[in-house]
Amino acid sequence: MRSVLVEIGGFTLYSYGAMLLLAFVLGLFFILREAPRKGFDTDYIYEAFIISIVLAVLGSRITYVLLNWELYEGEHLIKTMFARETGLTFYGGLIAVFMGLFVHCYFRKIPFLKLMDFAAPFIALGYGITRIGCFLNGCCYGHTTTLPLGVSFPLVDGLPRHPTQLYAVLAGLVIFVLLRYMRKYSFFDGYIFLFFFIFYGAYRFVVEFFRVSEPVLWVLTPAQLMALLFIVAALSLYYWKRNRAFLMTGKEH
Repeated sequence: MRSVLVEIGGFTLYSYGAMLLLAFVLGLFFILREAPRKGFDTDYIYEAFIISIVLAVLGSRITYVLLNWELYEGEHLIKTMFARETGLTFYGGLIAVFMGLFVHCYFRKIPFLKLMDFAAPFIALGYGITRIGCFLNGCCYGHTTTLPLGVSFPLVDGLPRHPTQLYAVLAGLVIFVLLRYMRKYSFFDGYIFLFFFIFYGAYRFVVEFFRVSEPVLWVLTPAQLMALLFIVAALSLYYWKRNRAFLMTGKEH
């Protein structure tokens, strides 16, 4: 494990932060390259990018603190929010970004679902890259295993464990490829966006069985409950939008 990539004088570059930054930079690069072909103004992309960075960090940090309030109760608010130790929840950041961009799109007269269809594959790619930071940091590890793919995490106990961070990296790349391919067959605005939630929810629900996480309902963890919510909501909206699109197409004919 290598939680610190570079340390020069008083400057410290942490692995997770570096991978998070790399995810955003690569995402911006690919999005800017394709934005004109998709009808998006590059100035708006920069605006959305800045909003996404701020809300992703704040949303993920606030959610983590709320879910682990017993660790921070009594601490100063500013110290809690800007502590250097790992403590981010992907769901919180993701929801915060979507809510912020929805409001921003409304005022800028940008079709939100069309933007999300365009961005969804790159969100999956960024997620996979960020999880490399989790692996280097030695957090988000799995249960012990006797399988050959087990990885020892010295800061935990040194026993071979499921490298659930690497499973997440692989899942992010697979979802990225699937969504890119599916863009050729998009039937309505929001099609790719909804399948992002379906694919991500399915992956997260499964991988949580291998990851060390406290269950809150039967054997289900908070992440699994959120994954099920994402899947059910996305499938419901998908069938509603699909039937609506088919009805409108029939009327046109």
